[in-house]
Amino acid sequence: SIPSGFSLLFRLLTPSSTDFFLHSMGSFSSKPLSTRRSLDRDSFVLCDGFARLRNAEFAGTGDGRYIFILGNPHITSDGFQEDGQELAASFQLDIIDIFLSKRTRICHIGDFYNFGFCVGFYALNERTVVIVDYDPADNTLRQRLIRIDLGKETAECPLYRGYDCELDSFFHAKTSTGEECAVTVIPSFLGSPSAGIVYPSNPLSATTHKDLTPLITQADAHVRQFYVAGEAGEAKVSTFYPPFFISSTVLGFFIDTNNVDDLIDPMKVLVMDLTSGSVYLQEAKSSSSFPLSIANSKPAYAKWSQASYREVAIISRFRRTGRCWQVGLASLLLSIFRYTVYAAVFFLSWDCRRLSSFCVSASMRMLIMRSQLLEPKTDEFTGFGTLNTRTLEWNEIKASVWNEDETRLIPLREGHFVVSSLTNQISPSRVIGLETLADKKMERFRLIGNPLRIPTLARLSSIAVQKTDRVPSELLEQIAARMIVT
Repeated sequence: SIPSGFSLLFRLLTPSSTDFFLHSMGSFSSKPLSTRRSLDRDSFVLCDGFARLRNAEFAGTGDGRYIFILGNPHITSDGFQEDGQELAASFQLDIIDIFLSKRTRICHIGDFYNFGFCVGFYALNERTVVIVDYDPADNTLRQRLIRIDLGKETAECPLYRGYDCELDSFFHAKTSTGEECAVTVIPSFLGSPSAGIVYPSNPLSATTHKDLTPLITQADAHVRQFYVAGEAGEAKVSTFYPPFFISSTVLGFFIDTNNVDDLIDPMKVLVMDLTSGSVYLQEAKSSSSFPLSIANSKPAYAKWSQASYREVAIISRFRRTGRCWQVGLASLLLSIFRYTVYAAVFFLSWDCRRLSSFCVSASMRMLIMRSQLLEPKTDEFTGFGTLNTRTLEWNEIKASVWNEDETRLIPLREGHFVVSSLTNQISPSRVIGLETLADKKMERFRLIGNPLRIPTLARLSSIAVQKTDRVPSELLEQIAARMIVT
């Protein structure tokens, strides 16, 4: 009935905590989950036996119903071992229907000729995604439009659009999308300057592209006027992850102070106007300690991405400070690490490859152990929140989901988030072959609600329907549609 439906929607709109999905949306999954942990109350685990795709890239639709995962790249040739041989790239695509807790895997997308290195992947709508790649052989950045047919479980590339751009390096190139445009940036590497390009997010658009490299150089010079040189070099705009769109013609960059313990300065934003070519620094605000730690230290690790058109989501980790045994042991590991690196180079010069390989492996393990000691994956040393691109104000979001393996944040255009991770957790189920599934890690997807954004009626309806575990999954869409109509 109408009153009961709207009363349920009203309760969802008035949460008692910042993570309003946590207590109100219930458990909906491909198998029943244990109710002993509150983490499971707004998540589901896929138990279809598929392993996560290798080298995965994630994208989500605006309302968060579909999550696209691109991975398992495969390169084939025409068989001729000559300079002119043709290479073709293909991928697999997972389509996760969060509403029905269902995965559809398309085993072959391609073949893509003249495919370089994948530098971006995003969704335009529920049936269209875009793969962005850069081919250094002909200095071309390409957008490949992928049309998806869920009924036939197929996908095809009807066209691609290329941009001529000469980049000295393609190391760690990343792409961010805004309301109308996308931007790809390449950080400086081995002396090569940072570079970037802005282009329309839809390949069918008539908008032209713009080279960002001169503006990034101008922005670096502007930053150096206000920041002293750090231990690792001069300060500059951070291009390790792409900038964010403040508007369709204005970009925002965080500042890389080039300090060993501080990755970025999140309290300053460099604003770049693409129309006028002007750059200037602007101060960010925060009503709490976030995005700094409780000890007022800057993040040692941070990863950010454009969430909605007005927000930037950031995950940050902070290092231990003060006198404790973890800091002392980490300092000892760093001292030993230097000697093992010298030993690896020495043994390699004498052609002792086994000993050199052993020293390299030991050095990598010590670095990993040092990182775990100084940057534990706990709530105390992890921060998550959003930056409003209109007011440049930080807002912290409380969500304890960062302690699982291979955690990935997927921002949605509505302002909410989906977190993908791997878990070994199992629970009683009638799924055939559960013993086999329990031996491998399964994919968990969790919804995190942004307390500053109100979800759409369609999203609230789907949550309300899935709140009752007794409703068969094949009826969810019909009931949600009736709620929307009434």
